[in-house]
Amino acid sequence: MGIKYLWNILTPFCEKKPLYELQGKTVAVDLSCWICEAQNIAEYQVQPKMYLRNLYFRTSFLLLMEVYPIFVLEGKAPELKYDTISARNAIQFKGAKPKTDGVTTGKGRTRFHYVLKQCAEMLGYMGLACLTGMGEAESFCAYLNREGFVDGCISQDSDCFAYGAKTVYRNFSISTQGSHAASGGSVDVYSMEKVETNLGFGRNKIIALALLCGSDYSNGVDGVGKDSSLKLFEKYSDEEILNRMRNWRRNGHIFEEFEKKLADKNICTSCGHNGKLQAHNKAGCVSCRTTNGCDFTKYKEERLYIKNEVNIRNKALRDINFPNEDLISEYSVTKDSISKVDLNWEQPKLVNFVKFTTKHLGWEEVYSFEKFLPILTRWQLLNHKNLATLSEANKLHGILHPEYIKKKRAPKGVPSYEIKWLDKENFFKGLIPDSQLLEIEDTDKFWSTIEPQHLVEKAYPELVEVFKQSKVKPKKSSRIKKKETEVLEKLSNSMNNISLNEPPIKKPKTFKPEEKKEGKLKKVKTLDDFLKKAVTNNFNRNMDSVLTSTPVKHISNGVTLTKKQDITLDISNFEDEDEESDLSNLVDNILTKKLSDSIKGELKILGYEIKDCSQNKHCSSFFMNSPAEIDLFEKTFDEKYLSDENEETDIQPEKHKLDNSFDVSYIPLFQRLKNKNL
Repeated sequence: MGIKYLWNILTPFCEKKPLYELQGKTVAVDLSCWICEAQNIAEYQVQPKMYLRNLYFRTSFLLLMEVYPIFVLEGKAPELKYDTISARNAIQFKGAKPKTDGVTTGKGRTRFHYVLKQCAEMLGYMGLACLTGMGEAESFCAYLNREGFVDGCISQDSDCFAYGAKTVYRNFSISTQGSHAASGGSVDVYSMEKVETNLGFGRNKIIALALLCGSDYSNGVDGVGKDSSLKLFEKYSDEEILNRMRNWRRNGHIFEEFEKKLADKNICTSCGHNGKLQAHNKAGCVSCRTTNGCDFTKYKEERLYIKNEVNIRNKALRDINFPNEDLISEYSVTKDSISKVDLNWEQPKLVNFVKFTTKHLGWEEVYSFEKFLPILTRWQLLNHKNLATLSEANKLHGILHPEYIKKKRAPKGVPSYEIKWLDKENFFKGLIPDSQLLEIEDTDKFWSTIEPQHLVEKAYPELVEVFKQSKVKPKKSSRIKKKETEVLEKLSNSMNNISLNEPPIKKPKTFKPEEKKEGKLKKVKTLDDFLKKAVTNNFNRNMDSVLTSTPVKHISNGVTLTKKQDITLDISNFEDEDEESDLSNLVDNILTKKLSDSIKGELKILGYEIKDCSQNKHCSSFFMNSPAEIDLFEKTFDEKYLSDENEETDIQPEKHKLDNSFDVSYIPLFQRLKNKNL
C-alpha cells in the first residue's frame, strides 16, 4: 500500500521502539489499515468480523497505556484510486455475497463503508469519536500531524509522507512474543526530519518517486526503478525536482542537445571536449591543457547523471499525461481544514458494548463484561473530578465505586493497585445471565481491576491511606538484638577490668546462697581421696590380669627385698570432674600431705611397710625413699630446695647422676610409686 519502494528507502532511518514510549501522546489512526490487516489474517468467510475483535484489543491497549487515539475514517475516494479499490475489494471480500440492502461491491467503497460503520459504532461505545476526512484517511492523518493536532500517525500506508506527515508509526503490534514481548509490544517509528537530514529526501521527492515508480494512484513509468530514481534525486534538491520533471516536456530542446552530445563519438567521454578518448589518452587534451590523458573530473561523472536523466525522460514521456498533475495535486493540495479537535474521552457505555459484542462477535455476556470493565474503571480514575458534574447533568451511564484495595501490583514494572469495585446502584444488574454468573469461580477477582498508583492516589486518597494503615505492622522485640546488647555489655565490662600495668588478680570463686542451701557446692578433692580411690580400685581387681611386667626389686639399707604384693594404682577415675578447680592446691597437697591413719592401716593389711618421714620437712609420701630409678622431677625438687638449706645433707652427685644414654627404658611414675616401699 502506498508508494512503491518508499519503505525500503526509509527503513535505514527507522527506529523500533516499545509501545510504552507512546505514553502520554495523541495519535491519529488510519482505521482502514487495521481493517485490511485483520482481513488478511483470516479468511472473510471463516471469521468475517475479525476486524472488530482486532480493533477492540488494540484500542484497549492504547487507552490503558494512556495513549489517546483519534480514529480517522475514509472519505470519498479519488477517481485515481478506483482501479486499486476494485482490486482490493476482490481480495478482501472474496467469496462474500453482496448485501441485499443496497450494499454493493465494485469500484466504490460501499461495502467497505459498511465495515467502517460497524467499527465506528463499537468505538462510540468505548467513548471515542471518529473523524471522517474529505478524501483519503491517510491524507487527513497527515494533516492532523502536520498541523500539530496529533504527535504522529499509525498507518501502514506510505502515502502519509507524500501528504506531509512528519512522524509515522508503522508495524503497530501488541503481541506478547518477540524481542519486545516484555515491554508489551513494539512499533517502528519513521521521522521525516531524520530522513531529510541524512538523505535529503523531502515531500516533493516522495511525490516524484510516486510518479516514476508507482503508487495507489498510478502504475509509474515502465523500466524505471528505485536506483535510477535515487540517482536522479541526487542531482536536484527537493524544491527543484518537480519543476525539473515538468521541464522534460516543456524544454525538450535542452534534452535533445544532451542526446546529440551523448551520441557524438567525436566528443571525449571523459572530459567532454572535442576529440576521441583514445587520442586524448595518447597525446593529451588541448582544452584540458594536458599532454597525457585528460581531466575526467569535470565531465565524466556529470555525463553519467545526464545519461540517466535522459533515459528516464525518454521512458516517462511515452505517457502523454506525464507528469500527472492530478496525482501531484492529490498529494500536495490540502482538502481538509479544521480549527479544533475534540480530544475528550467520553464515558464508555458498558451495557451497549456487551450487547454489541454479543450480537456481532458472539461473545458471552460475562466475557464481554470482564474485558470491558478495565476501560470503564480507567475512565473513572481519569475523570474523577467531573463525576459529580456529569451525575447532576444525567450524563452518566453507570459507574462503579471502589470497595477496597486488595494488594499492590507491578504489571510490566508499573506500580499499581488491585482494586475491588462495587455496583452500589445496581446499574449492571441483570446484564449477565444467572447461568453465567454461577460459573464464576472467584467473584472478587471478577470485580477487580489493576490501576496505576498515581491515578488511584489522585482520585481516591482516603482509600489509599486505609490500605497503607492496614499494612503497618507492630514492632516486635528482637531477641537477637537483646543478645547482641548483652554480649556488648559483657565485653565492655571485660575491657574495663583489663589493666595494662598490673597482672589480673584471680578472684576466688564465690557461690550463691541458693547453691549452698541446695547442696550444689562442689567438694574440693584432696590427695587422700585420690589415693583411697586408687587403693580401693586395686583391691577389687584381679591381680593376675592387670600385671604387665615382672616384679621390681627394692633396695633398702643394702638388702634386696622382694615386694610382698604388687600394687597397681588404677587412675581411670583420677580425672578432675571440676574443670574450673585450681590445680595449684592439688600440687601443694601432693608435696606436703601425709598419709592418713586409715590409709596406713589399709596399706599394712595389704603387706606394705610404712616408714615415718616426719623428721624430714621435705619428705613426702609422694616420693620413694629408695627409688629404683632416678626421677627428673625429684632431682629438680632436691636441687631447688636442698641447695638453700645447710641443715640438709649433701647429695652425692655420683648417686644421682643420670645416664644420658637413651638405652635406659623409662619407668612411669605410678609404676615407680608402686615399687616404692612405703
